[in-house]
Amino acid sequence: MAGKPAGKCDFDLSPENLKAKLSNTFRLQEFRVNQLEAINATISNENVFVVGGNGAGKSLCFQLPACFTAGVTVVISPLKSLIQDQIQKLTELGIQAWTPPDDQGYSDAESIYEQLLEIKLLYVTPEKMRMSDPLIEALHNLFANGLLARFVIDEAQCIIEWGGDFRRAYGTLNELQQDFPRVPMTALSGPVAPHIKEGILNQLQMTNPKEFTMSFNQTNLKYAVKPKTLDGETDCITWIKEHYPHDSGIVYCWKKHYCDQMAKTMKEAGLLACSYHSDKTEEYRKSVHNKWKENKCQVICATVAFGMGIHKPDVRYVIHSFLPKSMERYQRETGRTGRDGNVSHCILFYSEEDYSELHDVISDDKSLTEDSKKRELDNLNRVLQYCSNGKVCRRTQLLSYFGGVKTEADLCEENAKAICDNCESANMMNVKEEGEGEMT
Repeated sequence: MAGKPAGKCDFDLSPENLKAKLSNTFRLQEFRVNQLEAINATISNENVFVVGGNGAGKSLCFQLPACFTAGVTVVISPLKSLIQDQIQKLTELGIQAWTPPDDQGYSDAESIYEQLLEIKLLYVTPEKMRMSDPLIEALHNLFANGLLARFVIDEAQCIIEWGGDFRRAYGTLNELQQDFPRVPMTALSGPVAPHIKEGILNQLQMTNPKEFTMSFNQTNLKYAVKPKTLDGETDCITWIKEHYPHDSGIVYCWKKHYCDQMAKTMKEAGLLACSYHSDKTEEYRKSVHNKWKENKCQVICATVAFGMGIHKPDVRYVIHSFLPKSMERYQRETGRTGRDGNVSHCILFYSEEDYSELHDVISDDKSLTEDSKKRELDNLNRVLQYCSNGKVCRRTQLLSYFGGVKTEADLCEENAKAICDNCESANMMNVKEEGEGEMT
């Protein structure tokens, strides 16, 4: 079917007008680093690739342009819960956003097309995007009428993490370029190493994308790696009771039954803890999430199923009771604490036994291709290097991995209250040496 992308908008796109939209619609006062530049590139129908940490403001880079642009912006997002959260927030701001229901109310292309004419942002999962024939037909109708404005791939790091073996629909998103030629694309990713970024761009086959990097050095986060005892549950409970006996936090566990056991032990120790993982019903997970947001549950004991789209500002700590599988995953998960700017803790309990167990599980996983096994083992070894390095500033290690810093400078100097364990130890050693020098 012949078609065309949506044309450029006819609105006044001066910096003053964009800032007015930022304030009046999104209730924000200032653009963050590279936001305005990414927005301008989006409005100019460029392909755009944005990398930034949690809370960096990546979503605004397509949501604000969608308000000005004729037609529909299609957002492909990994989780239904994340989609519902985004739609709720946009609706509260007066922005028309929608996702097709799973029932038969919108089972034909015509009814979907009519609904799309009323909205600015369509949210779908990759599977819905590739397997719903009525939706695809409706999008082709939009395209034929110049009303398909842009495709947005949210959480684009999932293309590499999940696209090969776990969610094959991610591996087909490059077909969008062939099915809807000249429709611009935006990819949004959490912090990723340079080689991962190149993999995302290659998979999506984006042509000459404008790249923008937002800050992911959260200076209020205090990183520490601590030795894990045989009783990891006691490690977590002891640390929480000592530092934040009444505040909100997340404890990430490796397996689902560990989440249940951790939450049970915490409850017995007097902490308001809840378990969260994919085996729980959707109704249960929503209930736990709401309890946590309303401070009726203190600690979420969760697998990686919990986290995307979390915007609770007063999370004081994220604890990893087991090794994360990659530095990308670790960075994203620790970024879910301290959204209010106050000092917050990122604790990783590490043991060589955990590394060996995880290494064996990956090596023996018959569902993985050899290339996927190699990639996952490489990722795990980078986490091991981070845990084993007791000298270099944790913040510097993280930013060096993600290509954000080229020196071995002590980045903890930016906020002495959030100094990492390595820098804290170095400072204590310096103080001790200075004291010994004075005595002599």
